[in-house]
Amino acid sequence: MKLTGTLLEKADIIVGKTIKSISYISGVCLVGIMLVAFFNVLGEKLRSLGLPVRGIPASTEIIQYLHIPVVFLAAAHVALDRGHTKIDLVSSKFPPKVQKMFNSFGNICGVAICALISQRGFVLMERFRARNQMSSISGVGFPLWPFALILAVGFALLSFTFFWCIVREFAINTDKEVKPHD
Repeated sequence: MKLTGTLLEKADIIVGKTIKSISYISGVCLVGIMLVAFFNVLGEKLRSLGLPVRGIPASTEIIQYLHIPVVFLAAAHVALDRGHTKIDLVSSKFPPKVQKMFNSFGNICGVAICALISQRGFVLMERFRARNQMSSISGVGFPLWPFALILAVGFALLSFTFFWCIVREFAINTDKEVKPHD
């Protein structure tokens, strides 16, 4: 049963906007990666010319860890916006009800797997926080627990997104053409 003009459709709009807003953090982190890489290369080039400057210490680690929010805070938006990679070479030939069944099965698996990874991410975050684990032992380090928190939250959002895709499939009128990147 599809519902139109209902509370669920309004909730769908709110969910979409909220997850999209969270994904903007990914863009900010991507700009951060670009700036760290640029100033590191600039510093090293100026140093090679004999100037008393250096690149950014631990720039490789900073860039490596900034990839966590880039990937995991944007994944839910990509999945909700139907931008995820979907191979439907065979399933597109099935009747619509069978396609819906396969989509639902995939979404249920997504909910379970992402919820488990999220839960383990929170455990890892607590372990990092309790041990005050730092990113490196080379002197320039930063706490790792915020990145484990971002990973756990990202997978929780992705789990919720898979659940919301099931809600959309059965309870929200999505017959209208969905435009990616609204």
